[in-house]
Amino acid sequence: MQFALSVLREYCFERILKKLKYTGKDAIAMLERVLYPTDFSDCANEAMRYLVDLKSAGLEEVVLVRVINLTKLVGVTSGFDIDAWIRSEEEETIKRFEELVESLKDRGIKARFISPVPAGDPVSEIVKAAESEDALILMASRGKGLLKEILLGSVSEGVVRKSTKPVIVVKVKKRGDECSSKVEKLFARILYAHDLSEYSHGVLGYVKHAALSGGREVVLLHVREEERDKAKLEEARKELEEGGIRVKVVIREGVPHKQILQVAEEEKVTLIMMGSRGLGFVEGMLVGSTTDAVVRHSEIPVFVHH
Repeated sequence: MQFALSVLREYCFERILKKLKYTGKDAIAMLERVLYPTDFSDCANEAMRYLVDLKSAGLEEVVLVRVINLTKLVGVTSGFDIDAWIRSEEEETIKRFEELVESLKDRGIKARFISPVPAGDPVSEIVKAAESEDALILMASRGKGLLKEILLGSVSEGVVRKSTKPVIVVKVKKRGDECSSKVEKLFARILYAHDLSEYSHGVLGYVKHAALSGGREVVLLHVREEERDKAKLEEARKELEEGGIRVKVVIREGVPHKQILQVAEEEKVTLIMMGSRGLGFVEGMLVGSTTDAVVRHSEIPVFVHH
């Protein structure tokens, strides 16, 4: 079994390595347009506070999207006029988006919204919109209880798994009637999780650009599961430092996602940046990846590069 997984992993890497030559210019281009999914709830809109940080990193336009969730209509009895309900939801969505576009304009942020309003499965429609707009996705996530998260998965986790565009997931907690996120400044201090894979190394351009637009501090973390050549780790450190970024290299042993979350707390970072797959990505598809676990359990925003 292990041999078969190893062969499959190497085969897949051969097919994807050509797509992983990302540079700082690629990072700047991807950050120019952000897709912002919302259902207009206070928690969904909490992540909007980070648009200011993204603007400092080159954001030029925000594309708003709301998906009319048809999956929740499964099992609805006959007699319910679905078409009329969709039309009503569309009208309300457009009205609220027009107000939101004006509000963002007042804050110096150019925005527009996707019309007609998509209806269907939220994960599929958000991923499709990001592809069409060639945009990074910024979205909030609020847990609904451990069992439900494990069995069903949240919309944000589904987007992270299926998107081919970078995703920033902002974990939001509701306290009383208010929703809030833990971090004030998104790029103040970045944790760059690097497992020595090409996927992890592909995040470097984004880390460098984000750090330069923020606090210029990066914690470069490698969780060692076995001995490997650390040339890529040294290469990442050197490139960041040559760009004027303060780098702290941390090497740990243990379960990757647990160590990433622990170091994030110890170092008081404001954003975790990592690849969607790593050296163990084939196994991850079978038993749950490090990225999935970090996105699910992190209390601070997580940037996932695809």
